Amino acid sequence: MRDRLLWILSLLFVAWMVWSETSFQYFDQSLADELALSSADVAVVGGAFLLPYGLVQIPVGWVLDRGRAERWLLLGAITATALTLAFARAETLHGLIISRAGMGLACAVAFPASGLLARRTLPPQRFALAMGATDSLLGFGAALAAVMPVLIHLGSWRQQVTLQIMVLALLVATPLVVVVVASSQQSRAKPSQSISERQVTDHSGRWSADAIKKVVHAALIYAWGAGTLFGFCQYGLLSEVEGWSGSLKVGVGMVLSLFTSVGMLGAGWLGSHQSRRAPILLAGSCSAAAALLVLVATNPQSVIVLILAGAILGLGLGTSVLAFPLAEAAAPPAQTALVVAFVNTAGTLMGALMIMLSGLLLQVSTPGNTTLVVLTYGSLALLGIILAALLQINTIKRSA
Repeated sequence: MRDRLLWILSLLFVAWMVWSETSFQYFDQSLADELALSSADVAVVGGAFLLPYGLVQIPVGWVLDRGRAERWLLLGAITATALTLAFARAETLHGLIISRAGMGLACAVAFPASGLLARRTLPPQRFALAMGATDSLLGFGAALAAVMPVLIHLGSWRQQVTLQIMVLALLVATPLVVVVVASSQQSRAKPSQSISERQVTDHSGRWSADAIKKVVHAALIYAWGAGTLFGFCQYGLLSEVEGWSGSLKVGVGMVLSLFTSVGMLGAGWLGSHQSRRAPILLAGSCSAAAALLVLVATNPQSVIVLILAGAILGLGLGTSVLAFPLAEAAAPPAQTALVVAFVNTAGTLMGALMIMLSGLLLQVSTPGNTTLVVLTYGSLALLGIILAALLQINTIKRSA
């Protein structure tokens, strides 16, 4: 029971992290107005979270595989709470940047810890579904960030961040303190069978060339999904170029985020059997490519078609979550947190790169001209199909 509770708390930490990171775009103008920041300053503050978050996940994953995951998770939650408080009270640009970067650093433990806890506490065949559930929080967290200002009317950005502090402290940090303290007391009284006391006996498994190749292949698959999702949806690339209305932009964006989460859950459930993963990814990459073409070619007045295309695109991109069980199955034993962190880092960095590229495309594209968008994201869609097809070919060869 304790082990499952720790995994659930790690999921809440991931959901909070997504909410905290994506909500910035909904109060960045309020922050800029209060502190007299330029657009460039706001962009630096907004990006300060992702860079340390992406860069430190791999060493954090290595440490998690060799330590007590729940204690590192607790340390991350407490540190994130303190630095979010510092962000809420910051009065200078440097204070905002440092506290925001520290938040990303503290949150880097959440995703790999969740993957490790799922692997250690759930049956092996449930790992794909567990990662689907974990990664689906990206879509649900983004949707929460969008609707929260509507549901709860708060006066300033500081009040919104203060609400985030309270949620993290009450729903994640405090329960983790209780669980970790209780586990420590029990371990002193008698040998504990919780995951915090289990010793992983073999961390010395050698990485073969084939294992490295498979893990890198899986990371590229996830980079395709995350790069397309964040780059295409962030800043409303297509809606700005084609001149969509504000309501249509929000509608398609919400549908894309939610159906990406649904796709991740569905792919995780169907992909519990290893033999199904390659066909699911091939179907997902092909459907995502087709949906991209429909979104680009469809008249903005065809609202229903655009909504349906956004839903199909989300479902297709959601299959990229199978990169996690593919990488975990290929890696040596006792490397779960490391490979989860590696795959997630590939997606994070690719997403950041495509966001910047999308900003450049917005600057150089004339209204109504989607040629550069088609070339950029068409190439990325083709990459996804090629990666999935190669995986399918390799699967057929192994089974022959």
